[in-house]
Amino acid sequence: MKSIKEIFVVGHGPSSSHTMGPANATDYILSKYQNIEAVKVILHGSLALTGKGHLTDYIIDLKLKNVPHKIIFDMENKKLPHPNTMDFIITTKDGEFNERILSIGGGSIKKVDEECLATIDTYPHNTLKDILNYCSINCISLSDYVLKYEGEDIKKYLSHIIHVMTTTVVKGIKKEGELPGELHIKRKARDMYDRWRHLEDPISKRNYEFMMAIAATATSEENASGGIVVIAPTCGSSGVIPGVLAYLFARKTPYEDIIKGLMVAGLIGQLCKTNGSISGAEAGCQAEIGVACAMGAALIAAARGMENRKIAQCAEIALEHSLGLTCDPVKGYVQIPCIERCAMFALKAKNAFTLSRLIPSEYGKISFDDSVKTMLSTGKDIPSGYKETSKKGLSKLFE
Repeated sequence: MKSIKEIFVVGHGPSSSHTMGPANATDYILSKYQNIEAVKVILHGSLALTGKGHLTDYIIDLKLKNVPHKIIFDMENKKLPHPNTMDFIITTKDGEFNERILSIGGGSIKKVDEECLATIDTYPHNTLKDILNYCSINCISLSDYVLKYEGEDIKKYLSHIIHVMTTTVVKGIKKEGELPGELHIKRKARDMYDRWRHLEDPISKRNYEFMMAIAATATSEENASGGIVVIAPTCGSSGVIPGVLAYLFARKTPYEDIIKGLMVAGLIGQLCKTNGSISGAEAGCQAEIGVACAMGAALIAAARGMENRKIAQCAEIALEHSLGLTCDPVKGYVQIPCIERCAMFALKAKNAFTLSRLIPSEYGKISFDDSVKTMLSTGKDIPSGYKETSKKGLSKLFE
């Protein structure tokens, strides 16, 4: 299994699969081929259907600005290995070459029938069951497990991630006006913050849920406007973890405990990516916001000192009750329902933690690994119109 650094990546919004993935694919092509004379990029599936709203063509144009190129949106090809499929036709002095690359979520890319490009395995285990057994035998926590295989450097890396997330929240709260695009969505985080700040009731003003919703919204609005965010595990779900962090900081949780929580959250995210999906185009929003919610629940549980199997229970509850969630961004923009959804599922992560405190872990009949497998199989059954194509669901209301 890969490093959790692949789950927490800093980059520009609004989409890890539609902007960061194609950007990484284009960089791969530019580094692999020398003396390029021309490039034709054919975008298929969800990349074609929602690429304009997700700025896919913009980022490819930016990367290929010094190379003659053409971008084609192919909305007809149905026989694809993945909904986010790109074909690069490269012309060089030595001839013409074809590369088919898949954007599999979280900014990661892979060639057909190959492993993710330019990555190596970090962990020897691929399921939470195996990890929990290993931790039990060796009497270590889940955060100790991450530290063992990632090394001490992971603490510094996650500290930087926290810094970027909090900076993004502050930026989002300060900004006013409309988000880019034809929907003319007004930014809400600033108004939400002002309303909270002027509450006279001291009990309401200390309401952690308010802080979570504001932080999640501010981050999601920055993502929607192409700002710098941390994908966790995707751009579309990038508001959940900052919302959870706001809750932990408000509770004055020790910083070291928050770092431990982020280690475990990253582990949960990577397990979902390895055995399921974090791509809305492949498995619906359950694969994005559902995974983010599971990560957030595990983050709270680990930071609050829960033992390993209770952390697993938190993550399982959060993911199980996100199953079947569709991805239908209106007109292809990561705005409706994505922004409010991040705030909702940050709160839901805390609710999963609360529920797990009341239910003994031995009562659970469904394992986290089972939920991940079910998420993937459910995603395959969801009609394509509800998987980041903007062809059904809420998108139909704005045709």
